[in-house]
Amino acid sequence: MARLRVKGIAFDMYGTVVDVGAVAVACKGIAPDPTAFAALWRTKQLEYTFLLSLMGKYRNFWTVSDQALEFTTRRLGVEVSPEQRPRLMNAWLEPRPYPEVPAVLARLKERYPLAILSNGSPKMLRAGLAHSGLKADFRWVISADAVKLYKPAPKVYAQAPKQMNLKKADILFVSSNSFDVLGAKSFGFRVCWINRAGLPLDALGPRPDLVVASFETLRTAME
Repeated sequence: MARLRVKGIAFDMYGTVVDVGAVAVACKGIAPDPTAFAALWRTKQLEYTFLLSLMGKYRNFWTVSDQALEFTTRRLGVEVSPEQRPRLMNAWLEPRPYPEVPAVLARLKERYPLAILSNGSPKMLRAGLAHSGLKADFRWVISADAVKLYKPAPKVYAQAPKQMNLKKADILFVSSNSFDVLGAKSFGFRVCWINRAGLPLDALGPRPDLVVASFETLRTAME
């Protein structure tokens, strides 16, 4: 595997560095099918970000997540008590990293400056990185909140070259989300798709520079 030659790496947060599937754990005992509940919640969360950006409106990711939760409970007919709701929302503040992520980030940061570039609100990102023990690995934590738009809007990606003081072609962007891969590649980043599920590439294009199944394979490509 040819080594990618870049000067810095920016990572998506949710589903890439940390496992959004862990949100389903918080849904146990609340929803009859916690996996389906969490999947619909995540789908609506992303859908709302797309709609808001297209409409020229903005609500931070915490608010979007709360409103997506409201839709999910109504759609699936799940009653959530005032005591249970904070437990569900706080799952986004207490994510767990994928098992191989901490060791790989520790290796990568020895060679490259690392950043998070996420739709998450600053509050969510700070809490999530602290809880997952990854805060010290990232020199920059960049939120879409700064430009009041969501990925895949180019203005969101444009924050990384400015803050990292690098040309966009010298940054590798890493994401597990196909829409994010397309947006980042269209912007001009080198792009790695973490394709844990072995999904087909989107026909829309453009193609990422690298497709891997885990952070371990990414580490090999970078060393």
